[in-house]
Amino acid sequence: MSHRFRFDDFEIDVQSFRLLQGRKALPVEPKTLNLLIFLVENRRRLIERRELIHAVWGDSFVTDHVLNRAIAQLRKLLQDDRKPPRYIETVPTLGYRFIGGIEEVQELTTQSPATSRISQQSLAEPAVSSAAPPEAMPIGASGRIAPEIKRRFSKFTAISLGGVALVIAAVIAFWMQTYSKRTPIPSTSIRSLVVLPLDNLSGDASQQYLADGMTSELITGLGQIGALRVISRTTAMQYRNAHKSLPQIAEELNVDAIVEGSVMRSGDRIRIAARLIQAPADKQMWARSFEGNLQDILGLQNQVASAVAEQIRIKLTAREQAQLADMPQVNTRAYDAFLKGHFFEQNTPETLQKSIQFFRQAVELDPKFARAYIGLARSTNYLANWGSTPRGEAAATSDAAIAKGLELEPDLAEAYDERGWTRLLFHWDFPGAEGDFRYALELDPGSSDAHNGLSAYLMVMGRFDESREEIRRAQDLDPLSLEVNADHCRGLNYERKYDDAIAQCKATLELDPNNKYTLYYLGDFYGRKREYSKAHQIWERYGGCDASCIAMRDEIHGAPGVAGAFDAWLKAQKRQPDAFFLARAYAGLGRKDQAFLWLEKAYEQRSGGDDMTYLPVDPDFDSLRADPRFDAFLKHVGLPPQPETILKAPGN
Repeated sequence: MSHRFRFDDFEIDVQSFRLLQGRKALPVEPKTLNLLIFLVENRRRLIERRELIHAVWGDSFVTDHVLNRAIAQLRKLLQDDRKPPRYIETVPTLGYRFIGGIEEVQELTTQSPATSRISQQSLAEPAVSSAAPPEAMPIGASGRIAPEIKRRFSKFTAISLGGVALVIAAVIAFWMQTYSKRTPIPSTSIRSLVVLPLDNLSGDASQQYLADGMTSELITGLGQIGALRVISRTTAMQYRNAHKSLPQIAEELNVDAIVEGSVMRSGDRIRIAARLIQAPADKQMWARSFEGNLQDILGLQNQVASAVAEQIRIKLTAREQAQLADMPQVNTRAYDAFLKGHFFEQNTPETLQKSIQFFRQAVELDPKFARAYIGLARSTNYLANWGSTPRGEAAATSDAAIAKGLELEPDLAEAYDERGWTRLLFHWDFPGAEGDFRYALELDPGSSDAHNGLSAYLMVMGRFDESREEIRRAQDLDPLSLEVNADHCRGLNYERKYDDAIAQCKATLELDPNNKYTLYYLGDFYGRKREYSKAHQIWERYGGCDASCIAMRDEIHGAPGVAGAFDAWLKAQKRQPDAFFLARAYAGLGRKDQAFLWLEKAYEQRSGGDDMTYLPVDPDFDSLRADPRFDAFLKHVGLPPQPETILKAPGN
């Protein structure tokens, strides 16, 4: 018996479990389609929310947010509006009623008992692919087809060789194999994962920014789940074309599972395919594809994240459920510009300028695009750190952009994270910075950047143990991040743990042997430990530091036989060096009056980049700490007082 429900140009084919508009099958999640069928079968009757949840999800723990999300999906598919509704009426606080006119059609069909059983059981199955079965999944980032998928291909080969009995047997075997894999993973199995870079299957290399953007968005979505440790984007992207097995990647990152997949765009249509691999067994636990219009891309990303969370049975808070249930639409051109801005958000002045241009384009195309404003603020701040734009000008731009972003989206985690950095490094609003970082982590516990920011704040305040704990959390989430690892190297220096700082710098240089920041720190640390020959080797690797430069640095660090080297080097400079560098050099040389003179000039000129923020704990100024003028200067400019732990240290 073929059973169909028709209303306007929509049709529900119950037997084939499809929703059609005209002759086109619409992409719909199975639970959402089950919900629609139940509403239609009980049309004109008010169905309370609890009854709906029990009918569709059974005894599974499901909140109202999940039901709200499914209703929102139906309204979007049916082009329905809440006010006034054509099909689904909301009765506030009670439930829903299907009010559309229905034509019910039943036709006799020839069907084997086996296929009949499959159809009936599929209606009660947990969420599966609405667009493509797992065997249609493209090869993932590892470049391999999972053994489970290969075995399914062999079954379909067998179909072509036999008669009707073989067909039925193969269908039953396929159903048993596929649906057994849909059983959610026990909750104790997976508490950490990495999303590998999604493959770009568009056939156009210029669309790589889209695949990278989708990877980042999926990481962000999953990272909001507090009970799940998700490896951050910077580290995940290092595994593009890594030619490593999935168990090896999982072992390197200390994760329980891996998500990999692909993105394919055709015009304004987009398809995201994903699969979940349990490590180290290299066992595929789930595979599914999601398809929709580009304007629905944020909803698609949330669907992927929600599906992964459902499979691993992570318990979500009400806020996390609401975040993942959100189905916003976007201006496709604005979102395209946003993704390009994110793609070019690399830490060089040239790429940052491109990034700023694309973020500005995004907010011009869609003035209500909150995240584009935050991207603009972040890239502007990075550019100021390079010295490519005045810090005061950058702070004004960032402040305005962040304020606008928060006006549009008051609970946007990355907005609080970026405002925390702006308050910490530009405005020296330390209580405000701490509050922003902590609230960002409340909204997005998986933000390595917010953990790093909170660590930086705690370091300036001299709360070293807490700072170290936060930077280690950032490293746990983003172990291959140069920024996080270099910041840990610098933080250990502020703690006066020079041997640990050197070890951390060496580990960071294994990630990038030519990283300028880390080489600078390492050369300075060796000089402070009076290991001058090692320092010389590092300065040679650093580049741009000739013999007179090396002698100048040796004198600052108290090396014998180089008296007058600093004055000789300074006299030879065609341009006056940075004021904060000169203050630091004079402090190292013990010329206190000149050090305080140049500290004041550095404050007036806002020179030294971020370094001046850390003045209360910077060991380069230890020679000034006993001088009353140092405390007076910190108070005068609005920096925190010297920590007691440093004042009590030997030599201070």
